[in-house]
Amino acid sequence: MRRASVPTLLFATSACFFSLNAFSVRASFAAYALLAVLALFRAPTLFARQHRLPAIAAYWMLSVSAAFIVSAFGDFYANFYVKFVLIETYIALAFWLFASGVLSMRSLERTCEALIYVHAAFFLVQLGYYLISGHFIDFDSYVRESDSEALYATKALSDSLISIRALGLYSEPSFYAMTVVPAGVVLLLAKRRMAAATIVAFATALLSFSIAAIIVCALLFGVHFLAGRSSIRIKLVIVAVALAIAPAMYGVYDKRVNQSADYDALGSRTLVLRELSARDALADAFGNGLFWDERNNVGKTHLRGYQVRDSSFYVYLLFATGGVGVTAFFGALFMLFRRRGRRRLLLYLLPLLLFKFHALYGMLWLTLLMFVVVAGHAGHAERSPERRERPGTGRLSATGASCP
Repeated sequence: MRRASVPTLLFATSACFFSLNAFSVRASFAAYALLAVLALFRAPTLFARQHRLPAIAAYWMLSVSAAFIVSAFGDFYANFYVKFVLIETYIALAFWLFASGVLSMRSLERTCEALIYVHAAFFLVQLGYYLISGHFIDFDSYVRESDSEALYATKALSDSLISIRALGLYSEPSFYAMTVVPAGVVLLLAKRRMAAATIVAFATALLSFSIAAIIVCALLFGVHFLAGRSSIRIKLVIVAVALAIAPAMYGVYDKRVNQSADYDALGSRTLVLRELSARDALADAFGNGLFWDERNNVGKTHLRGYQVRDSSFYVYLLFATGGVGVTAFFGALFMLFRRRGRRRLLLYLLPLLLFKFHALYGMLWLTLLMFVVVAGHAGHAERSPERRERPGTGRLSATGASCP
């Protein structure tokens, strides 16, 4: 295995901290600082290859302006908008690093592996220590600057060998899953094979017993079986694994969703639908905004923030930005992935958006960035079959394609 370059190490470390940005100011600062160090370290290369910079600057300006406009007429918490601007700055700078060749496809692969192995290590230590000692290590309390309840206990697992839902560095299992599963999918697409890190990502996500993870992983298994470029043997293994774990996964789903073992999960997640049916035409078109103060209820039915987000990114986006925002967001996605060689990637991306991502969650934007980088590489490979390069090499060209 080739040793990772300094830029790759800096970006991978930065991405690991960035995956915690929704919960920790310290982690956010570390992520931004490491990316800034990388940019300064390779500044001559960046400024020598500015051909992609106007498009990146236009993306940054459009995203922060559109977010401000769609949110300005509702409850507007300025601190959250500043956080959003910083997130978009991070993503824009990271894309410039890929477009200029400072970071390559191999850098992306190493970053995905780092995200998976770092988070999985804390997850497995937490789970293993509990099974051995009966004591739960709350890593999340060391990550956050404020107190938060660790949601590891569940009645749905009370009679099981694994009687808790491990969380890793987070306070909820779904947060863990929505970090490692996207990284695992991107690694699968980048390497064009089922790597060990991808298997770890899916296995630990399912071991978290997050309902969202179970649903998303099931959909992704189906997508890869039907559309994946894997051998028949690999697809048969996927079917065998799915059949083996299906009874256990459905048992957890049935207890938590159908029987409401812990709380009325389905009822809590459908409250936002009542809000969507009660609001006026203006809110239907432009939403309630992205940056409301979490200390206040929001909407006509006075929802809490988690009641908006928990129903998936799709419902959250409709609530926050209305029909106009949903059309603009998914229109932009389909434009990005419209070319041959890229369309298949949408089949893997769309199930991931069933997770409860939101505008201030860094992994949403990092996931989109990684998919765009893979799409550029796939588009180049499709257009230049006679120059197929080894997976993991190349940089993005001015059109978003990967160049040797």
